[in-house]
Amino acid sequence: MAKTPGTPKSKAGAPAQFDMNSRERKGGKEGRGGPGRGRDEKRAPSHVISLPPTTVDRGEGWVIQKLGRVDQASHAAIGAEYHVIFEGHDPLVFGYLSAARERAKEPPPEIVKAPEAVADPVEDMTASEAPADEVPAEEASVDEAPSEKA
Repeated sequence: MAKTPGTPKSKAGAPAQFDMNSRERKGGKEGRGGPGRGRDEKRAPSHVISLPPTTVDRGEGWVIQKLGRVDQASHAAIGAEYHVIFEGHDPLVFGYLSAARERAKEPPPEIVKAPEAVADPVEDMTASEAPADEVPAEEASVDEAPSEKA
């Protein structure tokens, strides 16, 4: 049996309501891997471990340390912080090593000293610092006791 020549069939797609690539079929509008695919119920919650500081770079009067963070279950690196520590200063935190190195090239921040409050000199005096013409309270009570009995 020979095939009869007919009109060629055009490749027509399925109607829109049966589109295999539609978002509703793939898991909703949350996007890839979102709650629509049900992955969040299956995956255990991640636990982040902070690694101990590691010295990355060192210069005259400053040190750059890296503090890494790792996922406990997969051992995958999650992120890192870079701390620039100038001598006698608190660390400056950066997200990128290049930013930390650029800041390390600059001079260290100035130390801001808070002005000390001036205290009353009367409150600071103790019994040993009392002026010479005043009699300490203990000696006055000893002197007064014999005079009352007499």
